[in-house]
Amino acid sequence: MRKKVPKTIGIGIFVLLFAAVLFLGGCSKEHPKETGKAEEEHVYHELPISYESFRKVIGWLSDEEILVHAGEMNADTLYRFNLFSGKLTPIYEAGSIILTAAISENKQQIFIQVAGEAGGELRIINLAGEEQQKLAIETNGYLNVQWNPVEQNQLFISYYQWEEEMVVQKWDIETNQLKDIKSNSLTPIWYSENLYLYVDNTGDFLLKTGELYMGDIRNDEVTRIRNQVSGFFLSNDTFVTFSPSDFSKNELLLTRQYPFMVDKGFITVPKVSMNERLVFPYLTQSGRKEAIYGVFAKEPTQLELETGEFEFGKLNFDTRKIEPIVDVPDNAPISIAGNGRYSLYGWRFEYIIDLEQKKVYPLIPMETP
Repeated sequence: MRKKVPKTIGIGIFVLLFAAVLFLGGCSKEHPKETGKAEEEHVYHELPISYESFRKVIGWLSDEEILVHAGEMNADTLYRFNLFSGKLTPIYEAGSIILTAAISENKQQIFIQVAGEAGGELRIINLAGEEQQKLAIETNGYLNVQWNPVEQNQLFISYYQWEEEMVVQKWDIETNQLKDIKSNSLTPIWYSENLYLYVDNTGDFLLKTGELYMGDIRNDEVTRIRNQVSGFFLSNDTFVTFSPSDFSKNELLLTRQYPFMVDKGFITVPKVSMNERLVFPYLTQSGRKEAIYGVFAKEPTQLELETGEFEFGKLNFDTRKIEPIVDVPDNAPISIAGNGRYSLYGWRFEYIIDLEQKKVYPLIPMETP
């Protein structure tokens, strides 16, 4: 025969279980408050640099840190800056004027172009500020620079030697050698370790016509692969071409290919021009298969006549529409962080756009009168 449990023991067990439920329930209620408090403390800090000393933000070193270029007189310095702690750390003092700087694809090296009385010099440093390579260069003009996304020892440099004479070269950092590259564009873009893309606008200053070419650094061959391309955006496997619309003189056609050469839809956006020359929208993408964001005009705009109204938004090629996020004052460059939550914005990347809050924050104190 089963023994009966005393009533006093049963009541005791019930009381203990009820107390445990209350305790767990209390813990679950406190957790969101703690999370919310942490999010409230996750605020952006302005750069502790005077407006006069600030040159520009170079780009992202991580999801929280950016590379900053500042200077006094003829002595420029590179800093790393944590947006959320406000910590500013000097990396490298150039001892001269820095004309151009660029971060490698793996975020471990920095390209620097300096100008001096004896001429220009190219330098490669690591994040500790240690110089790893140097190379003298004839020009003191600004260089266009593009790191190879696969081979970190290769990058393109290009500039105008004379008014109409372009110099396009590949710098092999390991051997410290420059090699001329076949390109009818000042801005060739690496597609892979050995292949690159560029648009030849065939002498059309208005950029209404163009042909897309692919070059190969292994054999110096170039191949025309598509016509009716005025410009393009390339990020990982995503390729977006720009060309005037055949149906409306006030629209620009954006065609998406993913992977390369496989069409995956199109969108038309309001056309922006300056003295009839096309002005392409700035686009950015945080990673493969991620959303493509850009700065777009709300209406067709001729910049020589009006400043126009612009917005930062996401391209939706399925609906063929732009999904607006926040208004911005100008058609200026953008660069999104790897986590896709915030983007640098501005001609000097002097602002940050928070995509979740849909707000624009300044990174540098405004100029004092």
